[in-house]
Amino acid sequence: MKICRPLFIFQLLILPQLLSAAQVILSASTLTATIAEQIELRLIVRSLENIDEIKVSVPTGDYEIIRRQSQPLIKTAEWRTFEQVITIAFFKTGDFTVGPLDIELLSAKTSKEKEHSGTISIRIRSLLGENDKDIKPLKKLLAIKGNPLHLLKYLAGAALILLLGIVLLILKHKMRKKTLPVSLSLPAPEIELETRIRELWQQKLPQKGEYKLFFILLGEIIKHFLARTYSFNADDFTTAEISAQLKSSEKDSDIVAGLENIFQQADLVKFAEQIPETAVISTLAEKIATMTGKYKKRRSLAEVDHVQIGR
Repeated sequence: MKICRPLFIFQLLILPQLLSAAQVILSASTLTATIAEQIELRLIVRSLENIDEIKVSVPTGDYEIIRRQSQPLIKTAEWRTFEQVITIAFFKTGDFTVGPLDIELLSAKTSKEKEHSGTISIRIRSLLGENDKDIKPLKKLLAIKGNPLHLLKYLAGAALILLLGIVLLILKHKMRKKTLPVSLSLPAPEIELETRIRELWQQKLPQKGEYKLFFILLGEIIKHFLARTYSFNADDFTTAEISAQLKSSEKDSDIVAGLENIFQQADLVKFAEQIPETAVISTLAEKIATMTGKYKKRRSLAEVDHVQIGR
């Protein structure tokens, strides 16, 4: 009885300390892995104290820490459970020991207690199996003797031949341009316009009820003519922008009004799906013919003036 009483007193003295101590559990997702395979270390800390958070220090080792994740805190009437998942990877083979991890229990940002986890032994094996052989060169590497700078003369020769070939191609292209017959050069913009408009009328698209296609093709022809005559890319302009550009480039108000009317009528057919009357199509043809005649007359007068000045 005398022996049991001191033992009972000793238990009463250390029981509060045992109850206040934190429980630390460290586990791994696998104990055997290959090189670069990710391994999850799961750390669980349970404490009876009023602990707000934990701070975990992972010692350095033959591994790299890929990421760290903290799980939500679990509170019960008696316990507070903290959990962290630390993902690591090894990049060489062998037997390794991870841990112990240092855990600092914090309350109101103040350290109240420090704990240590256990250790885990992990074996890292090669990606090659027992029957696999390591990769080796198929043939022995040939030793290069002498100074490799002597190859520069061959490289310089090849570069010179390539340069001469490029120069010859450029000269050939220029000579081809000079020898082109005059008949292959583009006609005057108004002559090209007149020809393409005539070809468009010959398709008889309005008579077939294909008004939208007719005005699309007509718009492309007129815009190409404007690009050649006034040197602006009408394809990238809206009707309003084309009108503004014409007013600043063309002095003849009748020509400007006629071109504006063509594009406005084209917009009504293409976007509003309006079906124009036969009289509108006929009037349109007359306006284009009159406009083409003015451009032809203007060029004739310019050529006469040029001849007189040349004399």
